Amino acid sequence: MSNQLTHKDTTFAVGDTIRVHQTFEEGDKTRTQVFEGIVIAIRGHAGLKSYVVRKIATNNIGVEKIFPLDTPTVTEIEVKKKGSVRRAKLYYLRDRTGKKATKVKGLFVRGLDQPEREAEPVKTKVLKAEKPEKVKKVKKGPKKIVRKERQFTR
Repeated sequence: MSNQLTHKDTTFAVGDTIRVHQTFEEGDKTRTQVFEGIVIAIRGHAGLKSYVVRKIATNNIGVEKIFPLDTPTVTEIEVKKKGSVRRAKLYYLRDRTGKKATKVKGLFVRGLDQPEREAEPVKTKVLKAEKPEKVKKVKKGPKKIVRKERQFTR
């Protein structure tokens, strides 16, 4: 099994933080709902592949959704962050709470909606003023310890 999937020219892997846009029909209206989380597993074979996305909802409750790869309800997938993991399944994140549950070593990926940064001007380093050298004191040898002898009387 591979740890990468491609959905409409978007490639993502286990450990990536993605946003899944899913459409729902309610009566005669259609609306799009976004589910953002970490891909914790990719499973299946050939045309039956699916992926599991986990997010932390309110009150630190973990929510997982299983999405089939070729479903018509998923209209778009955005990769927010590329994760660097050494596991094929990240089920150990289920036991974690808080920020540890969403923290996977990763790199930020610039999305299309974010503007690119302009070229920053080259900064020149300012040389520091020279400090006068400190004169080291020369040690004169070990200190002499004067001991007083005690006289014992019986």
